[in-house]
Amino acid sequence: VGLVWDLPEDKIIAPIAGLANKAEVRIIGIDWGFRNPAAIVVCYKYDDSWYVVDEWKKAEQTTAEIIQVLKNKIMEHRIYKVYPDPAEPDRIEECKREKIPVYETNKDVIGGISLVRQLIYEGRFFVYNTCKELIDEMSMYHYAEQKLGERDKEAKEEPEKFNDHLCDAMRYGVYSYAPLKFDWTQATLPIKPYYPELGV
Repeated sequence: VGLVWDLPEDKIIAPIAGLANKAEVRIIGIDWGFRNPAAIVVCYKYDDSWYVVDEWKKAEQTTAEIIQVLKNKIMEHRIYKVYPDPAEPDRIEECKREKIPVYETNKDVIGGISLVRQLIYEGRFFVYNTCKELIDEMSMYHYAEQKLGERDKEAKEEPEKFNDHLCDAMRYGVYSYAPLKFDWTQATLPIKPYYPELGV
């Protein structure tokens, strides 16, 4: 069964001293949880590349406990945007009351996966080797095996929902900050002129 993201080993790197000072963007993605673990991923953007620099994952944490971890990470990394899973608005409201800088999250799974895949393909996505749990999740993040006779579902193939909390948190952050846009300069077909008044 195919992996969602095939991260090359040379993109798993040792922490870079001083990167926080140079990074143009420092954000956090959150995947809420209780019985399932809650997950926090810290991402920097520098020189048009993304770096996953910190992670946290723990089960059976209250909202107050998660917010305290968030506050610590925000202070440590000087975070200015946080992208939480929008599925739990009550928790997001608590974050706002605690002055956490939450922003609207784009939950488009296919779009987020495509963006991260494109970044990996272009050599613009790195993960610190200290983020062992995310690296472990990415190594097992795969598409569900289709049953015999099952038709393709409109190309909306989504990964299997298992041990993917950090992957989701990372995707929320990176994709919500920079959603995938079609690059017309890379179009393979010529763009035909469009004249609506002529019906062509």
